[in-house]
Amino acid sequence: METSYCKEILSKEFDRRRYRNPMYSLRAFSRDLGIGCTSLSDLLASKRKLSRKNLQKIAKKLALSPKEESALLFEGKGSKKPTSAEIETIQLAEDTFRLISEWHYMAILNLTKIKHNKADPKWIANRLGIVESDAQSALERLQRMKVIEIQDHRLVRTSLPLSTTRDIPSSAIKKYHHETLDLAHDALEKIDIKLREFSTITMAIDLNQLEKAKNVLMSTKRKIAELLETGNPTEIYTLSFQLFPLTKINVEK
Repeated sequence: METSYCKEILSKEFDRRRYRNPMYSLRAFSRDLGIGCTSLSDLLASKRKLSRKNLQKIAKKLALSPKEESALLFEGKGSKKPTSAEIETIQLAEDTFRLISEWHYMAILNLTKIKHNKADPKWIANRLGIVESDAQSALERLQRMKVIEIQDHRLVRTSLPLSTTRDIPSSAIKKYHHETLDLAHDALEKIDIKLREFSTITMAIDLNQLEKAKNVLMSTKRKIAELLETGNPTEIYTLSFQLFPLTKINVEK
């Protein structure tokens, strides 16, 4: 019978999607995961194990972290326990994944720019609205990665976290964007309009101009950051752009 981890994460993900869309079916879930509906149904009923290939599909589709993926694959048919060297490699990859994929890591890095910051999990949790245990684990991870140091009870950033986009797993970037969109949804409901800005425009576009538009957005993002970071920073904000098609595009190979 399939051990609990794979069943647990899939059950939680299915419940999450059903909460957002009560019409979401198990067949739709299997389609989105790229595995057969019967296989998924049997897994959730603890009647079978999935092949390593299907487990890899699930890990990719759900943007699992390196540790989560390792635990998932270990439950597959014929899997072997990772060696100590492999565990160390997984931990390094896990640290990088968490730093990029979970929004509060970048927020903590930017707290270093606030003059009277405190290297205290309780203070960090109160400022960011997260639980203290998450603040504690993030602080420990950032120190382990040598990205920040604690000096005189203050957070001090010691280096840039990653030097090139090649260092960043695409699944981590995707997860980060998902989290940012969730934060935006909450901000729309909870934050006073004087303290936020939401704006949308719908256009008919020429796809040949899309790359130029992306460059304009990147330039604008940098200019806004330069403007807002001048003076005496006291708060942490996030700026996010989304530009995507509403029509179905047939891309010729």
